[in-house]
Amino acid sequence: MGSSRRGVSWRWWVLAFVAGGCAHPGAVREGSEPGAAPAERAVSVKERKVRRLMVLTGAEASGKMMFDMMANHFEHSARMPPGFLEKFREVAARESLVDQLVPVYMKHLSEEDLDAAIDFHESAAGRRFLAAQPVVMKEAKEVGEAWGVRLAQKALRALEDEREAEKTKGEQRL
Repeated sequence: MGSSRRGVSWRWWVLAFVAGGCAHPGAVREGSEPGAAPAERAVSVKERKVRRLMVLTGAEASGKMMFDMMANHFEHSARMPPGFLEKFREVAARESLVDQLVPVYMKHLSEEDLDAAIDFHESAAGRRFLAAQPVVMKEAKEVGEAWGVRLAQKALRALEDEREAEKTKGEQRL
C-alpha cells in the first residue's frame, strides 16, 4: 500500500467524516493505560491508534454533542413515556458507539494509514483543518439544502410540463 500524499489524503477525509459524527459521551477507554482497571481487556497498539485518531478528530466531542441533541429532542417529545430520558441516558452510559466502531476502523485501515492520519491531525495543518470543520460543515449543509430545493423545484416543473404536454396532446386528438 503506497503512502503517497494523494492516497493518504482521501483516507483521512473519509475517516474524519465518519469519526466526526460517530461517538457518544464516555466513549474512549484505553484499557492498557497506566491506572486502568485490571479487569479490562488488553488493548492492541492498533486499537490505541484508532482510539487516538478518534480523539484527535473530535469524535468523542461530536458524539457527545449529537447525543445531547438527541436527548434534548427526546426531552421535548410528548410521545416519550415517563422515565424514558433517564433510562436512555443510563443505557447509553453503558454502551459506547465508539467501542463498536473501533473494529470497523481496524478492519479497513492499516497501521500505516492510522499513523499517517494521526500525524496529519497532530500537525499544525491538521489542527487548522479540524478547527475549520464546524464552519465548513455548516456551510456545506446550507449549500446542500439549497441544492436539494433547486433540484426538487426543477423536477416538479419538469413533471408539470410533461403533464401539460400530455394534456394538450390528448385535447388535440379530440
